[in-house]
Amino acid sequence: MMRRFIYLLLNVVFFQSIGLYGQPQFELIAVDQVETSFNTVTCTVHQFGSHHYLYTAGDDNKIGAFKVQRAGKLQLLSEYTVTGARNTVRGLITDRISGNDFLFAGLKGGNAVEVFSIHPDGTLESVFVLPDTDTTHLGIVITLQVIHMESDAYLFVGGLEKTPGLSAFRISATGELEHVQSMADTEDIFTDGIIGMSVHRIEGKTFLFTGGFQDNGLSSFRVYEDGHFENVSNIGDDPNRFLNGAYPVISATKSGWNYVIVGHRHHIYYKPTPWIKDRDTYYYHGDAVSVFRVDEAGQLLPRSIFLGNSETLIRGQTRIQKLPMDEDYDLIAVATRDDQSIQLCVLTNTGRLIEAGKIKTGFPIYYGLCGQKIGEQLFLFAGSVSGKELVAYRLDPRE
Repeated sequence: MMRRFIYLLLNVVFFQSIGLYGQPQFELIAVDQVETSFNTVTCTVHQFGSHHYLYTAGDDNKIGAFKVQRAGKLQLLSEYTVTGARNTVRGLITDRISGNDFLFAGLKGGNAVEVFSIHPDGTLESVFVLPDTDTTHLGIVITLQVIHMESDAYLFVGGLEKTPGLSAFRISATGELEHVQSMADTEDIFTDGIIGMSVHRIEGKTFLFTGGFQDNGLSSFRVYEDGHFENVSNIGDDPNRFLNGAYPVISATKSGWNYVIVGHRHHIYYKPTPWIKDRDTYYYHGDAVSVFRVDEAGQLLPRSIFLGNSETLIRGQTRIQKLPMDEDYDLIAVATRDDQSIQLCVLTNTGRLIEAGKIKTGFPIYYGLCGQKIGEQLFLFAGSVSGKELVAYRLDPRE
């Protein structure tokens, strides 16, 4: 009787494994292509009521605003010139603060952050510009992250400047930014060249995670109610963690487990240049997407890796986008510059990434990927870093 029970149990596990690892699979179907003012190096989707708007920017001084139709079609609304004629734009992010909708833009060329009010029709209006100072770290702004606390919301800023670090600013109801704290990079934390940031809230505590492109690692910070923050955990690159050139960072919670997913564009994909500061670990040990579990104290614990091989398309990852599936699984899209591709994976509730489809885009993606669930349909929007094409993809489950 016991042997039969074990046999049935093993069969259940076996067929569950077949269902999990064989499914789901997705096809990426291009549903629209539009032209941007220049290339695309950052984009984000914002929902305003029942409407969805896509904002894009790149290596010129303009932000493009598009309306996303239900079928994924893109309609250009307008283009906006940011403050400073020579500015390039990075790290677009949107949020609702005290009932008002805002777009935050990192002005890479101007070492500043510009805040735009988003009107109900998706159009933008500049309301505030925050320049760099001797005590903040806004030089070569790359990445922005909004964190909501109980009373206030804060904007965290990271970049690629020569004197790196992390800065926090309180966001007012009108979009103005007030400096709260700046923390300079040290040998112990990974904030040299912040390109990816994400957030977790665990048992009433808020944690911010930063990926250091230059110093090859991942850091965790506890964020307090008043916007101040302190470092609580750090983990560096090694042959099993794949954090050399840490790039995109996202958070996901599945079945009560909290995960941070980190991609990287390994330094081997860059020709030796002075601005690649790290020379000691300038070696290639493969491509992979790394998953870390986060405990209740914000500590980072290695969980799994999705290792690149001849069948996957993850060489030179520059952007990871999460799309919701259900309470146990998320769909993870990994965009690359070097493979010119989008690789899909399913994140399981055990912190594993399972291959779920892929596409050769035909153009390199350099941070210019975002996505949205509209109704019951999943969409990805990808722009070229080398051209003006911006493509909308519909994600269809494969039977």
